[in-house]
Amino acid sequence: MNNTRLVLIGLLIPAILMIPYSIFSFYTDFANKNPDPALVTVDFNGITFNAIEGKKTFEQYQCMGCHTIVGNGAYFGPDLTNAYERAGKSDAALSGLMLVGLPSKGMPPMKDRGMDPEDAARTAAFLKYANMLDTNGWPNSGSWERNGSIDGIQEKRLYPSEIWQVILGIIFFNVIIFGVILAYERRKQEGRL
Repeated sequence: MNNTRLVLIGLLIPAILMIPYSIFSFYTDFANKNPDPALVTVDFNGITFNAIEGKKTFEQYQCMGCHTIVGNGAYFGPDLTNAYERAGKSDAALSGLMLVGLPSKGMPPMKDRGMDPEDAARTAAFLKYANMLDTNGWPNSGSWERNGSIDGIQEKRLYPSEIWQVILGIIFFNVIIFGVILAYERRKQEGRL
């Protein structure tokens, strides 16, 4: 076996092993952290609306023409990812806020644009869902007022116990590569190659 073949084997084995490891790592890190949008609901006058219906209303009224959600959209208005929390986690308060707007901050009343209370409740369901997404602490509190001040969120320190998969993966792949090279060298010394 020549050196080129050894290099290819040394790269191929970790690459093949990386695929299931990556799937496992992704699944354990991100699976089931975000709620099912069909199960996130808002009740309004005896009618239940879910986040899927709310997303359609959010798009119908072109909310992203002014706002962002999870960082996507326009930057005229504040990011709405945490709007439900800022409204005190109240479906009625958030719906009412959309209907009457915040003229002092540049948000027109959405009722003037054809939004009725049911549409506001639907949109509130979507914003409730957006608030439940695992965004790793983003957006921070500074994104609401946009006053340029440093937000109050402390930086998160990473400890080895929190990144065990990365450490284990690095050790595992180094052992595999070392084992392949060691096996090659033994065979080479025994004259079988």
